[in-house]
Amino acid sequence: MLNRLLFRPLLRVQAERESRTTGLATQAGKNLNRYAELVNQYETAIKNARMESYRRQEQVRSEALQKRGVVLEDARKSAEQLVQQSRASLQAQVQQAREQLSREAREIARVIASALLQRAA
Repeated sequence: MLNRLLFRPLLRVQAERESRTTGLATQAGKNLNRYAELVNQYETAIKNARMESYRRQEQVRSEALQKRGVVLEDARKSAEQLVQQSRASLQAQVQQAREQLSREAREIARVIASALLQRAA
């Protein structure tokens, strides 16, 4: 009779208490595992985002260097073309000056020869 009135209810309460405690501990363990998984996912996402950021920075830097190279090449070509045009213009001016000097020299020589011939006559 004691068994039925005292021990069985007491054992049942203890068993229920232990199952609840064990259940809570199991649930806490599951929660910890889930949180650890979430932290790992978060860290992986951060790592991937950082890697993508570095990749994008490198891509932007590479594009900027390429554009810089194109701009420098265009500037070099423009400068070279300007130098060639200036040289051609200077050569043309030098040639014109030589022709002008040659004409003036012939004219001066003709005038001098004419003056000398008029004195001699």
